[in-house]
Amino acid sequence: MEKEYRVIEFEDEEEYINEFLKLPKRLYSKKELMQKEDEERQIIENRHILSKYFKTHKFLVIDEKEKAVARAVVTFYENDTNAYVGYYECIEDLGVSNMLLNHIERFVAFKGYKNIMGPYNCSFWLGYRFKKDNFDMPHLNEPYNKKYYPIFFEDAGYDVIEEYTSNLISKIGKYERNEKLSKRLKEMKQKGYEFVEPTEETFDAQFRIIGQMMLGLYKNHTGYKEIAPEELFELYKDFSKYVDYSMIKLAYLNGELAGFYIGVLDYSNSINTKNYIKYFKNKILTKRYVLPALGVKKGEIGLGRALAECMKSDLRGSGATSITPIINKKRTKKDYFKELEEKEYNYVLYGKKIN
Repeated sequence: MEKEYRVIEFEDEEEYINEFLKLPKRLYSKKELMQKEDEERQIIENRHILSKYFKTHKFLVIDEKEKAVARAVVTFYENDTNAYVGYYECIEDLGVSNMLLNHIERFVAFKGYKNIMGPYNCSFWLGYRFKKDNFDMPHLNEPYNKKYYPIFFEDAGYDVIEEYTSNLISKIGKYERNEKLSKRLKEMKQKGYEFVEPTEETFDAQFRIIGQMMLGLYKNHTGYKEIAPEELFELYKDFSKYVDYSMIKLAYLNGELAGFYIGVLDYSNSINTKNYIKYFKNKILTKRYVLPALGVKKGEIGLGRALAECMKSDLRGSGATSITPIINKKRTKKDYFKELEEKEYNYVLYGKKIN
């Protein structure tokens, strides 16, 4: 007997909120699950710190037993002609996905919007884009999804509007050197740049300054939405609990922050799932770092290469591999780690014009 499905929009019905939150646990193994359940509940209950910026509509596809088989959140911003679809999850059934995405398209068109973009989890700061290849394991701070999601979006008529990439880089031997980068770091130090490692006592204050720079650096990225510096700090307030201070460098010139890079141990999903036993096990045993951010102020020529050399210096001889920052293929062309790249990870953001 063929199953029957229907699409519903829900508000504060607890049974549907629970179904929304349960679906990822049905789709992913414990090793794969990257769900941030607290964040998702705050979003669907309209009490997230960023909820004041947008209006959400929550959708489920449910079967005859009222069990969720697909979900999504549609987001609208005032004075924005784009609609956004995010927190998308779906069983491996193209018909179910099309039922949901087609319903959302009609809903968005009825609201008067001409474009829809996704995956985009309500805010640039909460997550966007699909992982497209190399589904070996999830990495901290990187998107992870079912490998058929990009196929489902493309079948529903979505086109790739942005492409991103990051790389797994190999262990750096104790005596390995990139003379070009080493020379650049030496030159920057001679020009008066100071490269400082934070401490537990100074990190919160320094991270606030980094956050202000990040707000400026990402301003021209697709889907970027302005938030207050204090809101950004609140989003990442737990960051200091699992950061490795030895893998962070701040570059100062004349007392002002000119650039930075951040590296953290790859705790995979132990942070999101609050699996603290796994978290502490990873903290002791993990030999891989994720490098989520490297940024420099506009006009700071050569500083990015100098910071890349700082990063390599910190990794050198540690026996650790690492994942480079995700970059936009069109906007950024960096070859800091070219000779060390072992594997490339690709990500996509989709858009669709609505007739």
